[in-house]
Amino acid sequence: MSYVMDNNSLIGKDDVGEVSVANRADIIRQREFDRAQVKKTVMKREPRCLRGTSPNSRLNHRRPTRSVSSHLQVREYTMSEEIYVGIDIAKEIFYVATCPNIVKTHLPNTRVGHLQLLRLLQKQPIALIVLEATGGYERPLVAELISNSLPVVVANPRQIRDFAKGMGQKAKTDPIDAQVLAKFAQIVKPALKPHSKPQIRELSELVRRRRQLNDLRVQESNRLSMICHPKVKKSIQKMIKTLNSQIEEIDQLIRNYIDTDDDFKNKDHILQSVPGVGPQTSAMLIANLPELGTLNRQEIAALAGLAPWNNSSGKSDGRMHIWGGRKDVRSVLYMSAFTACRFNPVIRSFAENLKDNGKDYKVIITACMRKLLVILNTMLRNQTLWSPKISLKNS
Repeated sequence: MSYVMDNNSLIGKDDVGEVSVANRADIIRQREFDRAQVKKTVMKREPRCLRGTSPNSRLNHRRPTRSVSSHLQVREYTMSEEIYVGIDIAKEIFYVATCPNIVKTHLPNTRVGHLQLLRLLQKQPIALIVLEATGGYERPLVAELISNSLPVVVANPRQIRDFAKGMGQKAKTDPIDAQVLAKFAQIVKPALKPHSKPQIRELSELVRRRRQLNDLRVQESNRLSMICHPKVKKSIQKMIKTLNSQIEEIDQLIRNYIDTDDDFKNKDHILQSVPGVGPQTSAMLIANLPELGTLNRQEIAALAGLAPWNNSSGKSDGRMHIWGGRKDVRSVLYMSAFTACRFNPVIRSFAENLKDNGKDYKVIITACMRKLLVILNTMLRNQTLWSPKISLKNS
């Protein structure tokens, strides 16, 4: 028996050259089976082909809309990771951002918006919340966050802006500021400070209002000396009389507020025992410098803005200057130090020694303010009344 090639298949032939019928039927069945298997294999779509079955089709050159990897390509957030929150507040709205970038939104600066923020933050492990001091717009929200036991720091806007410049962030919008605050909280981690009691905040508002009324009275008094028209002069005099009445009313409210609180009353008694410290200075220190008596001399001087800072580099040795601090506290300490230089024996002797050494008046009065503040801080810490000997020893 011989074989011949027919359509790429070997077909058996007998001696006379004829193909066996049984063999031919088997070959046809095998050929049909092979063809079906090839068609099935070709029609099966390759996993990376989005369009059609051909891997060379141009339709399959488009980038997939979602990852084909079985692993998530972005970093997953875990509940154990601490969240740092930055809040930029305006009059009607505030923006919220976090590091890492879990939350990014804005809400109305109202009671409803505050509650929405609380519900949002209570789901997260909050490490620190940082806001800027905005002249009072932040106070209701800060009080709400503190009442819910959340860690809050109100930062100095100048410090935040310097931090943004140091990071190369020149643009300034509310959403960007919120993100900068969150980054500031994450990197700098400013220390939490003890928050003032509601009584201190209320007393601070009374003291601030008295100072505003007093400034208005000074302005009107200065105008009165330059006016000749009788009607205008009468109007100014009427305004001064009204301001005097308002100031007396505020003074009485401040006095009642201090007398009804044992802690305030004790501090006021100690402070006013010092020659040169009157009721207005005492009230201002109690309301706007509640840390008095809890810090050391360097820290309390820096907090009030009376610590001299170095200004030297290389061969240049510049003059030291005071910087920053609480302006209202410095203002009342200036008048107290001015009075103490005349009636307080310790401060008067200190000022005379500086004058004999050729110091300028501004240097003398600033040094007297700092010395007076250190004496008051020591007295409150030790809970002692004024005594020249003790003051000389501790200052």
